[in-house]
Amino acid sequence: MGGKLTYRDDILLLSAKALERFVHRWVATRMIDYMDHYEFGDSSDMGRDVGGFVTAARHEGEWDNFQCKKLAKPLDAPTLFEEVGKILHFAAEGHFTAPRKYFFVAPKGFNRSAEELLHNPERFRATMLAEWDTRCARKIRSNGEHVPMTPALQRLIKRHPFRNIEGWDVDKMLALPGMDLVLADTFGDDPGQAPGGSVPVGVADEEAVYVGQLVSIYSDHAGIPFADADAVMDHPEHGMHLAMQRRRYYDTDAFRRHFRDNLDPEHLRHFNDEVHAGVFETYAATSGFDRLTQVMDRAGRLDVTGIFGRHRRASVQVRQGTCHHLANEGVMPWKKP
Repeated sequence: MGGKLTYRDDILLLSAKALERFVHRWVATRMIDYMDHYEFGDSSDMGRDVGGFVTAARHEGEWDNFQCKKLAKPLDAPTLFEEVGKILHFAAEGHFTAPRKYFFVAPKGFNRSAEELLHNPERFRATMLAEWDTRCARKIRSNGEHVPMTPALQRLIKRHPFRNIEGWDVDKMLALPGMDLVLADTFGDDPGQAPGGSVPVGVADEEAVYVGQLVSIYSDHAGIPFADADAVMDHPEHGMHLAMQRRRYYDTDAFRRHFRDNLDPEHLRHFNDEVHAGVFETYAATSGFDRLTQVMDRAGRLDVTGIFGRHRRASVQVRQGTCHHLANEGVMPWKKP
């Protein structure tokens, strides 16, 4: 996948609102870090653009703030004081807890004075305390009203972890974990390889429908009334065949889970629809064991479009296994009861 240097310009050209949505999309992929997320980003956001909530308590518990700055030049020190001062003021008023971490997302980066504040958090704190009136007081409210340093605000500034205030330029954004998938969603980039599936020893409840249909097909084809999947697995020919079908099912299951959690669901819906349409004529013209083998052959040779086809991220097994999922879901059963 590489460093995504070709997407620097795409990010730099995002509008202010598109940048917020881009960052929100990335936060939404970080469910290992956040149990919920929200995009604020309007005139009454009180210094919040995107919030990542660590617990179900949301604004009454730990949360991280992502402040997006679409600027024509690098972000400067006055902007840092204005934005951090704003969110701490409203936190001190009780609108929400102060954020655990604060991320300035400024694709064009930070000038020297802003970098010095970000790299020297105690200096940032001390300057805000000493120079609130000149740097922050008239920047909090849109009408320029003077906002004094209250005892509650002073206490909050003194204890707030300024070391947790970070700055992200475009290159740091591109290096974030999971960014490949956000780039894929936004710009049609390669979403990467999905992990392979893990096939359980016994048939799980989730695959019982299509496996039951296959047991019936194998029984008809072999002229042997197989009692269940275990009986098929003991057969010298059909056992190997069934094992391959289950591998295809679980490779597709892993593919679906991986991209369902990281991409817009529309990509998977489009892929499933294309596989269904691509094999349907073969499916409709056949039955029994011939249906199974011919549909598998057709699916394996199928060309799909969209993000998975463009970057060849849907393997032969995944395309074939999708047919088993369609059977399992009742869309295209291998054999009707």
